[in-house]
Amino acid sequence: MKKKIMSALMAASLAASMVCPAFAQETVKGGEISIATVSSTGGLDPAGFALDMWVEYAKLCTDGLVSYDSEGNIIYESAESIDMSDDGLVWTFHLRENRWSDGSDVTAADFVNTIDRALDPNNGNAIYANMLYKIDGAEEYNNGEGALEDVKAVAVDDRTLEITLAEPCSYFLKMMSMPVFYPSKAGLATNDNAAWFKDPATSLGNGAFCLESYTDSVGYTLVKNEYYYQADKVNLDRINVQFMSDATAQLSAYMTGEINIVTGLPDYVADTYTEEDGLFIWKMLSSKFVLPNLAVEPLDDVRVREAIALALKREDIGSVVGSDYIPSLNYVAEYMLSNSSDQYFKDEQEPLFTEDEDRARELLAEAGYENGEGFPVLTFKYPNREKDSLMAQAIKAQLKSVLNIDIELIGEEDEVYAQDRKDGNYELMRHSWTADYNDPINFLNLYVSEAPSNYNGVANEAFDSAIANSDAAMDPQERNGYLHEAQNILVSENFYVIPVVTQVYVCLIDPSLANIATNDKGEPMYRFAGYTE
Repeated sequence: MKKKIMSALMAASLAASMVCPAFAQETVKGGEISIATVSSTGGLDPAGFALDMWVEYAKLCTDGLVSYDSEGNIIYESAESIDMSDDGLVWTFHLRENRWSDGSDVTAADFVNTIDRALDPNNGNAIYANMLYKIDGAEEYNNGEGALEDVKAVAVDDRTLEITLAEPCSYFLKMMSMPVFYPSKAGLATNDNAAWFKDPATSLGNGAFCLESYTDSVGYTLVKNEYYYQADKVNLDRINVQFMSDATAQLSAYMTGEINIVTGLPDYVADTYTEEDGLFIWKMLSSKFVLPNLAVEPLDDVRVREAIALALKREDIGSVVGSDYIPSLNYVAEYMLSNSSDQYFKDEQEPLFTEDEDRARELLAEAGYENGEGFPVLTFKYPNREKDSLMAQAIKAQLKSVLNIDIELIGEEDEVYAQDRKDGNYELMRHSWTADYNDPINFLNLYVSEAPSNYNGVANEAFDSAIANSDAAMDPQERNGYLHEAQNILVSENFYVIPVVTQVYVCLIDPSLANIATNDKGEPMYRFAGYTE
């Protein structure tokens, strides 16, 4: 017995709701636009090193199975409908008729192609292979302990993809936004040809646009995909994506009209530009926090961790670092949507804790360090970048002022910082996380006891149980209760992580463009954009 997830008719009505109120839906004309992107990190292979570059490309050129609108409603993309077995294990995706940019059909085998290539034990570039571990047989094959034929992601026929999970996963559809669930053309996209995605003959699109040209370190050009099933809604003829790391150059190019869209600009841009100038603030699903090493004395004492959390004045930290850093008492991102209401997840309960200098001093005294006496000088490691340095200096000053304790600041290059974090070679560390998909579990499951991302050694049975219960709960309200329970254990009861700020991205988008949507992560989407007539 299987349950239908949602009708295609409902999906179509939700797709129509995707346009962001900040960008009016109007009759528009075509032409071309240029987008400046800060980072050229990664590549365009969903089964490979799919980081920043892939995210921008995929929004334009590749349709996954489903996506989500700005309110968290499901939108059917390559999948026309979905069935789920009563036990929550077997998911059947019925694909719509759609074609690649060379005119060939998009088939279930194309989705299996990405999954199989990502799980290949010899593919060292597949950074999100672990996101497929919910699939029965996937983890074993990826670890070299199983066979490819045991991976339960199969093309039943050209338009039917069947995925069997090892155990029920209530957020499985949310994971469809991960690169490894996107299609890549079977027979053309192969692990044997690492550069296939740079060649328009092999790098096909099944979305609104497709690759026309690609130049390393410079950018790539896209043209309208005439075979896209919604081609009649696509207005732009061409999109130029340029890699520009220098914010001053980006801003200059925008002012001269050379670039229509720039993202990741300095916070001062928000003070000098308005919505009429094209200002757009992307509320990121991001959290920056202090990570205490639980194996280090006296950070193994919850009273010390709580004292540090209560002593920090987050408004002051934000004012020092910049207006794009927003004070936050939450580990799960401030702008994370709820699974069971129209609120943000954080607004469904009281604040996790309250800043309180007097209580912070009391806690430190209870731990045996009244007025900071006898407290060791702890190191605080952070990425050696300007804003992270400012944040570290502000934290150091506040801990000295409130608790009379000293910390030694150590700025590190990214590779060293990442290795120290992985090795547990730190005492206090500035850590951060930005959601891969809009669900609190994407933050919380990082600290399950055996998780590879559990860098500070959290081992809490109650926390693990709350996460396991949330995975199995198919009722959204019940599941949300478990997720709140997990965050309370992680933060307000134990202060295993110490929230400090969230972040927003400052963007400029040509005000003459319309029909721009936002997705559930707040990202602007341009596939149906065009110039106002």
